[in-house]
Amino acid sequence: MKKLGLILMILLALCLCQTGVAEESTIQLPFGVRFGMQLDEVTQAAGEGAQVEEWPEEGGAGSVFLENVPLGIGSIHAGFVTFDVTCNNSPREPRLDGINLSVAFEGNCIAAFRQTLADLTAVYGQPDSDPFDEYGRESYQEFGNLSASWTTPDTRIYLSLNQIYTENGSIDLSFSSRLCYDLSDLEE
Repeated sequence: MKKLGLILMILLALCLCQTGVAEESTIQLPFGVRFGMQLDEVTQAAGEGAQVEEWPEEGGAGSVFLENVPLGIGSIHAGFVTFDVTCNNSPREPRLDGINLSVAFEGNCIAAFRQTLADLTAVYGQPDSDPFDEYGRESYQEFGNLSASWTTPDTRIYLSLNQIYTENGSIDLSFSSRLCYDLSDLEE
């Protein structure tokens, strides 16, 4: 009986340790930023060449822009990156809540999409659905679009290819926070 109790206590301790680790882990974002950062922190993380547009009416909110930079995820190179620090949250404080970028590529946009998809899959795992399954192929045939998304407890990642209205196509990638509002807002 003592052995069983000891084993149960060890298992409980291991479960609590695992839970603590899971709560502290965050998804890898470009340039080492993390959601919730202030505008000056994002500007510093973006480094040299960052252009800042501050929105005075929003009290410290704004955007940080970079052009023609490696993303730090596989071979992905961005033509431009925008980090948005908004007050889109419960306390209405400026926080990084979105990253949008255009993937720079030469040649075939579908080959570039496949490479970008492979680079993202190596870091974030398999996307929520296969962009080349039957539905993906039908969407491409009708609209000239391909897309993949990843959903984690705190982040949504969206990759898209668009052939419409562009000579070579475009590939866009976005990261958005899923934790903007506090559940305590719902309490009476």
